[in-house]
Amino acid sequence: MATVTNLLSSSQITSLIQQASAAFQLPAATLQAQEVPMKAQISALGKVQGALSSLQSAMAGLADVNSLAQRTVAVTPSGIVEATVTNAAVVGSFALTNIRLAHPETLVSSGSSSSSGGLGSGSIAIKIGSGSAVTVNIASGSSSLSGIAAAIDQANLGVTASVVFDGARYHLVLTGASGAANAFTVSGTGALAALSYNSGASGAPNLALTQAASNASFSYNGLTVSSGSNRIAGVIPGVSLTLAGSGSATVTVGQSIAALDGAAQNLVQALNAALTTINQQTAFSSAGSGASGNGALLGNVALELLRSNLLNAVSAFNASGGQYNSLSSVGFGVTSGGTVTLNDATFQTAAQNNYSAVAGLLAAGASATNGNVSVDSTAGVPPGAYAVNVTANANGTVVGTINGLSASGTGGALAVNVPGSALAGLVLRIAPGVTGDLGTVTVSQGLFGRLSSLVSAALASGSGSITGQIGSLNTSIRAINKQIATLQQEASQQTQALTAQFTAAQATLQQLTTVSSFLSTYFNQASGSGG
Repeated sequence: MATVTNLLSSSQITSLIQQASAAFQLPAATLQAQEVPMKAQISALGKVQGALSSLQSAMAGLADVNSLAQRTVAVTPSGIVEATVTNAAVVGSFALTNIRLAHPETLVSSGSSSSSGGLGSGSIAIKIGSGSAVTVNIASGSSSLSGIAAAIDQANLGVTASVVFDGARYHLVLTGASGAANAFTVSGTGALAALSYNSGASGAPNLALTQAASNASFSYNGLTVSSGSNRIAGVIPGVSLTLAGSGSATVTVGQSIAALDGAAQNLVQALNAALTTINQQTAFSSAGSGASGNGALLGNVALELLRSNLLNAVSAFNASGGQYNSLSSVGFGVTSGGTVTLNDATFQTAAQNNYSAVAGLLAAGASATNGNVSVDSTAGVPPGAYAVNVTANANGTVVGTINGLSASGTGGALAVNVPGSALAGLVLRIAPGVTGDLGTVTVSQGLFGRLSSLVSAALASGSGSITGQIGSLNTSIRAINKQIATLQQEASQQTQALTAQFTAAQATLQQLTTVSSFLSTYFNQASGSGG
């Protein structure tokens, strides 16, 4: 009798199921393969985004070019005067003669054998200048020199007290603030009556004047300047002086280009980093795609346009008039490889010759054609050339017009006073006494403004040429992943169904084999017994 045998082995069935499962997974695998270049593009766009963000940070150094340090200051000989300077200072040398320091009044007691021995209760009244006397009461238990000094200091009268040992005796020392107006008198009562001093009083007080209060003074441009403090500001515009010794000194204010030069170099470095990243990601190679082949963003129109615009912001920028009317005139250039160069020697020379013109090329700023006009602010003022005319200029009050619009101000500042005017943010500084037609002030957008617009447009949240692409690609990948998940679930279900079918078939074959074996045995036995 014929027997039932297995058609396929277990390993053969497993192999067939695996082959079928792989076939079921093919649609999902195809979609996964489509995601690979998209993910590469997202990664490449992320690198460009990072480089542009770094460029944006570097440009912050030029956001307010007027805030960059533009002045240096030096004093000769050293040790007599110390000076600090702001951008408001005028370049030049300023001679100070007959310098005398301000001094505080100093009173010293006649001395005592002990700093801790009590003198007895009483009071001490201190009167500074034309002010009212303030009384400090001293209890007998606190009437030592040390206790009296502590009580005076705690009262915060404007006079400091200390105890000094000269090697033999202890002295109470009272010191006021510098300046003649801070001279003071002391009146003691009770057991402390001897601790008194009044420059107009007769007799021999216990407190002796060792240094009189005096003002600082010096001569500048034929004028005698006097101050109660050794720190003096306002005599030389934009310069703060600290007198440290007597004699004469020359303060020299110079033009500083270091901050502007550093900002320009940082900008070029960051701009080249961004351009290099774009160049790498859009590169073409005859080797095709791959690690050393085409860039992931080859043919990306938005990036090609951005690169072109970044380079044009440097090469095509021109300002109206003047010696330095283009970035190339101050040392900028563009290479054939798509990067930017800066001849620093050329840049420094140009900045030394005409700082405001060079600064105007780099950042939103302004330059005046007349040396009697400087620019304090250009906030919100559109680029353009604006005529300046001053009709009155006396005692710091200036009246005139800017581009035909009524303007006025105090402290030498001239600003448009027409409500709502686009020129309201333009504030000019006019030299004292100067009137008439004072030329023009040119406000420029500068490289900073052009680059800022390009980078901001590329990085705008959700809608930028870079951020928009990243968002769109991520949306596409999410949609594909959803399709992949659905296809993988269907493939898994198909594999499970096929496995179940094979398992059922194997069970049926096993049953048939058992029946076949039983029948064979039965018939063989029956045939044997009949013989």
